[in-house]
Amino acid sequence: MLRKIYTILSLLLLAASLSAQEQEMTVAERNAAQGFNDTIDRLDPDFVTVSLCIADPTDQSQDYLGMTGHSFLRLQCPTFGLDYCFSYESEKIKGQLWDYLTGKLRMGMFAVSTNEYLEDYRIWKRAVHEYRINMPADAELRLWEQMDNHMMSENDMQMDLVKYDCANTLLRYVERALSPTQITYHWPEKFLTKSAMELAEEQLANYPWSLLVVRLTAGKEYAKLTTPKQKVIFPTDLLEVWSQSTINGEPMLKYVGELVEAEQVVVKKPWFTPQVCGILLLLVCAGGCIWMLVRKRKK
Repeated sequence: MLRKIYTILSLLLLAASLSAQEQEMTVAERNAAQGFNDTIDRLDPDFVTVSLCIADPTDQSQDYLGMTGHSFLRLQCPTFGLDYCFSYESEKIKGQLWDYLTGKLRMGMFAVSTNEYLEDYRIWKRAVHEYRINMPADAELRLWEQMDNHMMSENDMQMDLVKYDCANTLLRYVERALSPTQITYHWPEKFLTKSAMELAEEQLANYPWSLLVVRLTAGKEYAKLTTPKQKVIFPTDLLEVWSQSTINGEPMLKYVGELVEAEQVVVKKPWFTPQVCGILLLLVCAGGCIWMLVRKRKK
């Protein structure tokens, strides 16, 4: 099935390499030059559509890696009945924390039919929001080719949640497909003044133990992220940044609707935090020392 899809996409993506002269041809002439025996306009703005999809943050009992939400791309080609979600997915950390800490877990880029991919979100009752990305038609074709290549070559990698985080990879891939067209960013102040770790602290404020793990496992890598683009690590941050950005003077994102409707999950910060744990250990140690001194004095 994947081979069939790949063949279809390969034929579609030949249209992405058009010269200025070819763009002036009629649709039939251009298709003939590209080896297509039809009158389908592959440069029609609606031939391929690209959407940014944002899944709401959820409780770690449902999806440990979904505590800060998830972002993925939905690519559609109605003419050929193609509708896929492209997403970096990984093995579950829950129950495999030691394997995660020792680098044994795997991840990869996968393309799954949209209806099938959303099934877990329906089960979890976790909302998924869709935003159409305003891209030129040739850039949409290039992006599909790019995502298809990632799927073929990156389907079994060692888990690296910094290098392949869902938000920053999408930012880079969309920028690459758009080139030479550029996104005009209007950066929110926090990306200019706060560090990547400070942004992580905001996202994980109600997950103090997870934040501790991030500090221990990714603190050094986060310290290397210094530019505003590099600091776009979390899905809600990507949505915030792109919502304030433009392409060719037009808003970059347009809200489409809800792919999955659900109430927002509210997570409360636990009382037993690393700080509380540290204080309790300190009190226990202090109590032990006092007991030993008292006992020694009695002797």
